Amino acid sequence: MQCFSFIKTMMILFNLLIFFFFILLLIFIAEVAAAVVALVYTTMAEHFLTLLVVPAIKKDYGSQEDFTQVWNTTMKGLKCCGFTNYTDFEDSPYFKENSAFPPFCCNDNVTNTANETCTKQKAHDQKVEGCFNQLLYDIRTNAVTVGGVAAGIGGLELAAMIVSMYLYCNLQ
Repeated sequence: MQCFSFIKTMMILFNLLIFFFFILLLIFIAEVAAAVVALVYTTMAEHFLTLLVVPAIKKDYGSQEDFTQVWNTTMKGLKCCGFTNYTDFEDSPYFKENSAFPPFCCNDNVTNTANETCTKQKAHDQKVEGCFNQLLYDIRTNAVTVGGVAAGIGGLELAAMIVSMYLYCNLQ
């Protein structure tokens, strides 16, 4: 009876090792595919994101508190305005209510604050970068770090897959 339960336990262990290996393999393949798509289709991804994000800004900025807060935090942190630029906020509830753009679109470069109401002319003259361009710049600036972290995670996944296959093949 004990022999049977030991064999049953070993079979479960073998199945779990194979399951672990295939889950890691699927995650690894998905990560590699995402990296290839991100490298090859960057302009298409930018266009796709623009089609999704800009209408959301025009619809929700100023009316949805959480959405507005996320965008304000993003614009403050990246020192940017909108997804592409200040025109993303035209026809937004915020613009309709205040007849002005968010203060981040008219930042003073010295103090990083807006001194007056951010009108269309002031936003145009300030030429604050869009958040997507700023994010891309930050990623490119830190590409070595991002690549190193991604390679490290991929290496750990490969090591875990090798260990699980080794255990599967050599457990008696």
